[in-house]
Amino acid sequence: MKVTEMKVNELAGYAYDCACQRTHKVDIKSVVIKDNAIIDAVNFINGYTDGKVMMICDENTYRVAGKEIINKLHSAEAYIIQERNGLPISPDESYIGEVFVKIPKEVDLFLAVGSGVINDITRQISYKMNKEYVVFGTAPSMDGYASVTSSLIINNIKESIQGQCPVAVFADSTILQEAPYDMITAGFGDVIGKYNAIREWQFGRDMNQEHYCETVVSLVMNAVKKCEDNAANLKKRDKAAINNVMEALILAGMTMGMYQNTRPASGAEHHIVHYWDVDCIRRGVEHPLHGNSVGVGTVIICQLFELVKDHLPVKVMEIDGDKIRKTLQSAGCKTSPVELNISRELLKQSLLKGHTMSSKYTVLTYLSKENPALLEEAAKQICNIYYD
Repeated sequence: MKVTEMKVNELAGYAYDCACQRTHKVDIKSVVIKDNAIIDAVNFINGYTDGKVMMICDENTYRVAGKEIINKLHSAEAYIIQERNGLPISPDESYIGEVFVKIPKEVDLFLAVGSGVINDITRQISYKMNKEYVVFGTAPSMDGYASVTSSLIINNIKESIQGQCPVAVFADSTILQEAPYDMITAGFGDVIGKYNAIREWQFGRDMNQEHYCETVVSLVMNAVKKCEDNAANLKKRDKAAINNVMEALILAGMTMGMYQNTRPASGAEHHIVHYWDVDCIRRGVEHPLHGNSVGVGTVIICQLFELVKDHLPVKVMEIDGDKIRKTLQSAGCKTSPVELNISRELLKQSLLKGHTMSSKYTVLTYLSKENPALLEEAAKQICNIYYD
């Protein structure tokens, strides 16, 4: 079987010598997405360790999955992170420190029960304590489940911090199906953003002779296309469509590990979103779910490419930005920065300065250095699309 035809569960634990001249491997031992996956998770954990399991979750994820899981584990303790003053839990040094101080020293395996924030906190703590961890995902909301890095907020700045991938990922299809819908659309938006991530990777290859892997690209794009084809079914909370999104998100994390780089999963669309996030954090206001912003960011960067493509020194991958927008809308996703309460000035500044969010080479990097006047004009035109 070709690697590009393998399903996400078949890729778990797989290693191969690629035509791109690199050896790729997946360190995750097991991936299970199905009905009654709680049973699979419990059986895996009980068979994996005889020692103490430390579950990290919040009140909601404890209710939907954590309580049942912990009652079936041989030796386990739960730390339920509480919201403060009605504000969502944040992956910052305060919450990480709280959990680190409160959990016992004698832990053999960590278990994250939740989605983005819970996973990021658990990954970081388990990594620092030199312990492995398992994740039970409760929403198809982000592509970090299988990643080796955590997206943390340190000193009010959002940073990607080195961690480790989980030894196994489990998700119950019914629980995913019943997740809050803005978390489902966030996952879908994150998946659709891979279109531009791949375009940016090709741009870096053609501009700077960056290493590029067709096999990794095919894996990502096959999963994205599967989600795109079933976009309208998400609104119906169709179980197969939601499973497709979860699989694509886990696969994206796997490919980042396989390639040892985030190139397969993010480009300029993520850079402007990180700029928005940092601004919200600095002002002390809640920012939208990452994937919902990425969907909007993808639409915007597609508009940017359309405006500047004839001025670029290399031919870029053609993406129908209007089709991307309609696909997102058919799934119930937001497609305008106005819907996210992003101001005109913030949108403009994110286009002009988004390249500072990462060292990754993107169209924003090129324009800011080689043709800032064109970037300024394009940013103005894009702002005029959304604001009076």
